[in-house]
Amino acid sequence: MISKNAEQLEGNVIRLVPMGEEHRPELIKVLNDPLIWEYTWRRVSTEEQVGQLIDAALVSKAKGTDIPFVMIEQASGRIAGTTRIMHLDRTHRNAEIGCTWISPDYWRIAVNTESKSLLLQYCFEGLGLIRVNFSIVSTNLRSQRAVERIGAVREGVLRKQRLTSDGLVMDNALYSIIDDEWPAVKANLQYLLNVKYK
Repeated sequence: MISKNAEQLEGNVIRLVPMGEEHRPELIKVLNDPLIWEYTWRRVSTEEQVGQLIDAALVSKAKGTDIPFVMIEQASGRIAGTTRIMHLDRTHRNAEIGCTWISPDYWRIAVNTESKSLLLQYCFEGLGLIRVNFSIVSTNLRSQRAVERIGAVREGVLRKQRLTSDGLVMDNALYSIIDDEWPAVKANLQYLLNVKYK
């Protein structure tokens, strides 16, 4: 369910709360885990680097180009990770969902699927978008399978799109969901959340 002012997106397992400065201490602890970054183009290994990512998210939020969220487990109130609506283009009614970084404690349960469901519902039904992208490092097959499982369409590969801090050049796989596909994707997400994770 989306609140009227979109301050918070409520699920059964998690709620998505707009990221704020108050989340910094716990986020730094959660995201300072090398397993999170193993298959990304980022090379994050210190609390300072995590802090820089939080800084960038809050700057983009202030500019209105991104809407970063903190994933909070409903049962415990603990932060499970973060995710974001990025590159929001209200003129052309599209955006990207990305910067989804989840503690390994919450892998392979409903957290990621439910966060995608909440964000996509907000994008298509709250913001009135007609297209949502996912851009995933080509070597990150786990994340590619995850977006394919929810119904995203692979559109191709953006060659040499990312450069890591240690100089490695990486391709990105591009996926999308468009508004015409949203009803079927929504039904699939509901099925996954009701059957697979219960």
